[in-house]
Amino acid sequence: MRPRNSVAQAPVDNGKKPRRPPKKRMRGSDVDGNQPNVEVIKVGARRAKWQPKPGKLAALMNLPLDVLFEVFGHLNPLDILRLARTTKEFRRVLMHRSSMSVWKNARDNVPNMPDCPPFWTEPHYANLAFDPHCHECGAPGVRNVDWRIGRRICAKCSKTCMVDAYHGESVISGLVPSKYGKRGRLLFYRKDVEEVQKNLHLLIGSDGLEAYREERRAFVKEMETQAKALEAWAASQAKDRSDQLEDARRDRKTAIIERLTEIGWGDEIEHIPYTDDLSHHKLVKQPTRLTDRIWNNIKNDMIKYMEEMKTRRLERERKALLIARKRTAIGALRRYKIAHLPFTGVMPEAVDFCSFPEVKAIVEMPTETEVTEASFAEVSSRMHDLVNSWRTHIHSQLRARVKDNLLFAGKRRASAERVTSDPLYQEYVESLGATIDVKGKKKEVSLPVPGDAEIDQMIPLATTVFHCKTCTPSIGLPGDSSDSEYDDFLDILGGRRSRSVPLFYPKVMGHCCLTRSRTLPWDYFATDDPNFRIDFPMSTRTNWNAHLLQVDEQASKAARTVVEACGEDPLITTATKMDELDPHLACLDCMRWSKHEVNQGEVPVFTWRSAVQHRIREHRPDRQPPKWRRLEGELLEESNQNARNMHIHIFDFPPFADITQPAAGVIWLCVHCMDLPQERECHELGKMKNHLSTIHGIEEPVEDQDYYKDYEAPQGRRPDFKLSDSVVTLQMERPPHVPLPGHGFFNFEDDEDDDDYGDYDDEDDFYLGNSFFPIF
Repeated sequence: MRPRNSVAQAPVDNGKKPRRPPKKRMRGSDVDGNQPNVEVIKVGARRAKWQPKPGKLAALMNLPLDVLFEVFGHLNPLDILRLARTTKEFRRVLMHRSSMSVWKNARDNVPNMPDCPPFWTEPHYANLAFDPHCHECGAPGVRNVDWRIGRRICAKCSKTCMVDAYHGESVISGLVPSKYGKRGRLLFYRKDVEEVQKNLHLLIGSDGLEAYREERRAFVKEMETQAKALEAWAASQAKDRSDQLEDARRDRKTAIIERLTEIGWGDEIEHIPYTDDLSHHKLVKQPTRLTDRIWNNIKNDMIKYMEEMKTRRLERERKALLIARKRTAIGALRRYKIAHLPFTGVMPEAVDFCSFPEVKAIVEMPTETEVTEASFAEVSSRMHDLVNSWRTHIHSQLRARVKDNLLFAGKRRASAERVTSDPLYQEYVESLGATIDVKGKKKEVSLPVPGDAEIDQMIPLATTVFHCKTCTPSIGLPGDSSDSEYDDFLDILGGRRSRSVPLFYPKVMGHCCLTRSRTLPWDYFATDDPNFRIDFPMSTRTNWNAHLLQVDEQASKAARTVVEACGEDPLITTATKMDELDPHLACLDCMRWSKHEVNQGEVPVFTWRSAVQHRIREHRPDRQPPKWRRLEGELLEESNQNARNMHIHIFDFPPFADITQPAAGVIWLCVHCMDLPQERECHELGKMKNHLSTIHGIEEPVEDQDYYKDYEAPQGRRPDFKLSDSVVTLQMERPPHVPLPGHGFFNFEDDEDDDDYGDYDDEDDFYLGNSFFPIF
């Protein structure tokens, strides 16, 4: 017989597989580990391979509801809302009315949150208050809640789902919640409007229409009341959140400073300016607590940033040291200039002086080298040679500028289709050694290229007139540097010329615009560099530059006529000599004939400089040659007396000895403010004395000790223009075309009370013969 524990061999032909014996399991050992445990562990059912591994909270739903609700009561409303969206089981439990206590307990965890309005459910209230998604398109990141309409809508959807209406424009304006848009118009939610309109249409003619309207009005009123409380709560929540983030950033900054101090950057942190403060760094201003892991990740970047801050600090200290040294250098310049008052030549200003190689070498010495006033002793002893060398340099710039202007003018005239037949212009061209080629109906002027020696002889002449493109803009705007020669629409009709202020050599070398810039640098308020800073007016100092100067051809031709009227040779007479002669000229073209005497009239009187300006502004250059008369003897004395009387009548205070002298002009500067940031523009003498008394406490100022005359005078810094310096009465034969006293044009009698002087001349042909001024 077989043993009992033996397994019988199944027959092969029965078609069944043999039964396998059960798989053996490891036996557990006893407590001592010597004898194996005879108990066999019971094996449960095997888990299918396709089934997911159960999570740690898989058995959460197996808990009793009271325990489950107690756990959920410690969460926030947004956590409950997200939990309800995870599985169907959670949604079925949390969205049931029996779970109302869970939502209320979660809402109580939010500080000061108002109760749920009666027209919303707790899940709807939580979704509206905390879930940052658009209720229309589901777009994330929508932070603003429209509490007055109970929606959270993104900017894109608001263009289509919101409709606007004026107050009282729509019959449903009081039945639908609304809010104010950007333009002050009421905005309504489109779906609410459509729903209310649909209900109103269905209730038309029924008894429930008025009840429905009252219900909607009460709802809208309650909605507005609840919205005010919710808006206040949302604002406080936003502020609390902002304060929390700020506290987190502050704690992170403090922790980073402590870490940097431990590795030796503490002193450098104290010297960091506010503009580069650590709180502005992207790795510091994050509202995240600093841990060891985070510090190890940002340590190298923060060390690199501190090295950059050290480099900037050294640059700031070096810049401050250079500024201090420049102040010392400017002090040496001021002492030299004050000692040489009044100026007989143009003087360098702070920017040019600090650019001298000798001065620059001292200013830019190494940081450890001490620079004092004694360091500039050698420069002070050589100031005369340095200033003369600088004058030679700027004169070469002016020469190059004049040469460029002459070449440009020659090319422009050569390419012009027609050149005026003014005989004065032909004489002017011939005086320069040029030739006029006539080819058919065109005339071309080919000027020779002048050499440096010829230009040096040409610049000091009284017939070489400059104008500044900043002081004399063509359209009346400061800083306009266009090359236009006219200033208004009258140029089309041959009217007034450009309002240019004639500038002459050598005074033009001291023109203020050549060392001033009407624009401010970007760092103007952040710098204290005495080289460039001017507190008033709004401008900065620059190196001397002649790029704003141009040779004024029309003014040069007018100056030629003035010089010839004075009996001088325009080819050799300089502006300095004309200032010494100081001629007074009467413009006969501006004769104002008397109404009582036949051969008598008044003419305006000008100095030679104002005569040039008068000619280019008040008379057309293409008309007949100007008629000037130089005043001498009794006529000159009469002119001066009339000028004094005019001054007393207009200004009503004691006159100066000679009103035509520059003593009464805007030409005075303060010695104590020279080359300093508080230096201002020129003043009249009275205002300058008031400045010295108010600012510097000097009651009895002395010329060339407390105030001095601007080197540019008598040109002055203001482009003021007077009709005339004076008037004088002349005895001349009345032209035939001028009506006799008591007769007007076309043999009409003059009105005695009329203020017309009957100064009809060739200028009137312009008005009488121009179609723009028709005579009816």
